[in-house]
This record gives sequence, C-alpha cells and structure tokens, in this order.
Amino acid sequence: MIIDDKGRLFGKISIIDIITIILVIIFAIFLLNRFNIISSASGDSLDDLYVVFFQEEVNDFSAQSVQIGDPTSEALKNASFGEVVDIILDDSISWDKDPDGKQVSSSRDGYVSFHAKMKTKGKLGPNGITLNGSNYHIGQTITLRIGNSIFYGDIADASKI
Repeated sequence: MIIDDKGRLFGKISIIDIITIILVIIFAIFLLNRFNIISSASGDSLDDLYVVFFQEEVNDFSAQSVQIGDPTSEALKNASFGEVVDIILDDSISWDKDPDGKQVSSSRDGYVSFHAKMKTKGKLGPNGITLNGSNYHIGQTITLRIGNSIFYGDIADASKI
C-alpha cells in the first residue's frame, strides 16, 4: 500500500509532512519574488531612467532644503528613486473658487511648486515604471523622501536616458 495504517507515505513520511514542505516552498517562492530576487537572477538588465516628481504647492523651506545629489525613496514601499539631478522651483499653484464658483489658480506667499528630476535604474514599459520590484505610473500620487525632506505629489514623467 502507498499509505500505511499510521498515515505515512510508503511508510516513511506522513501526509502532514508533505503538506508542510509544500507550504514552506510556496512561502519561500513568494518571498523571493516579493524581494525581487527571482527576477534579478533572471538576467534582466535595468535601464538608466529619469523620473520627474511634481508637487503643486510645498513650503518653500522644504523645497529649498533639497540639493542636487540627494538620495530619494518612496515612503510606502521604500523603493529607491535614485538621486536628484535637477530641481525647478516655480510659483505655487493653489486652487480656489472665484465669486462665480469657477476653479481658479493662484500663488501663495511662502510656498512654491516643486519639480525634482531623479536619475535611477529600473524598467520603463507598457505597464509603468518598475523600481526595486515595485510598479509606479505617470500621474500616480506618492510620498517621496528627498534628503531630509518629505513631499506628497505626483510622478510627472519618466524616460530612458
């Protein structure tokens, strides 16, 4: 018989042992895939990318603390967005209603709009940008750490270098 009276397969290993081994293997594959170890080992080369981040309105002291070369990372998944290669500060964009109820933009004192261009390694494809195993998309709102500051804005652009 294949299974004996004690529930062991071929008299050596139990069904519970087999199920436990299978679950451990599935969990290990999940972890390897989650931490991008499997896809890194497959030989896929990463491209050099520029990713542009934009926030319409931020305190000017936060924006002015950012320097070229500062490291960047996304706060939720802790994915690296590389380092800052260009910074553009402009008038802030603050939205409000006029007396007719129409949306109008204006600027606020003490605030600026903030563009940061970052150089990083990743994949740019039809399903967005893949950085450190995490997918991002143009227009996606993220929380981005840059140097000692943190920003809440959108991915405005991505391109291969």
